[in-house]
Amino acid sequence: MIRNLLTVLLLFIGTVVFAQNTEQFKINTAKSTVKWSGKKIVGGLTEGTIALERGKLNFSKQQLVSGEIVMNTKSISSDKAPAKLIQHLKNDDFFAVDKFPTASFVITSVSGNLVKGKMTIKGITHDLSFPADITYTKDAVIAKALEVKVNRTKYDVTYKSGSIFSGLGDGAIEDDFILHINLIGEKIN
Repeated sequence: MIRNLLTVLLLFIGTVVFAQNTEQFKINTAKSTVKWSGKKIVGGLTEGTIALERGKLNFSKQQLVSGEIVMNTKSISSDKAPAKLIQHLKNDDFFAVDKFPTASFVITSVSGNLVKGKMTIKGITHDLSFPADITYTKDAVIAKALEVKVNRTKYDVTYKSGSIFSGLGDGAIEDDFILHINLIGEKIN
């Protein structure tokens, strides 16, 4: 009993110390952007956007230490791609947005400009790391990741993957898609 109380007390103290030494920034979803791109092996790049649902970034001594962003998969869109293609990206062949309406990235550590974390798509989580430029000011932060490569097959998005299926020829779609992330965070008072 005393051991359990001591454990709870230590966790509480650790939480209070962490909270006192960190600054939280809420992601402004209206000002932040996530752009995506994917392409066939032969013949074409497709680009679009996905809306951020929410997010936060935690800083200690003006350095990013943790955070999370949640993307609304139902918002996948493109000004350039046909509506039929966007609808296909939302169905079970790709991101199954009715079953999995969000995807997320949780930052687990940051070393220099290398951000490491856990990406979850379709309920499947894998490690992911990428370089990011982070600008800190007293009231706001800007975090930019210009090329986040995500191997879709790790998340059970295997439609027309040349590494999974043979004989696709020119119809194969590259396994990696790219995210371009630009986050604007505003300090939580």
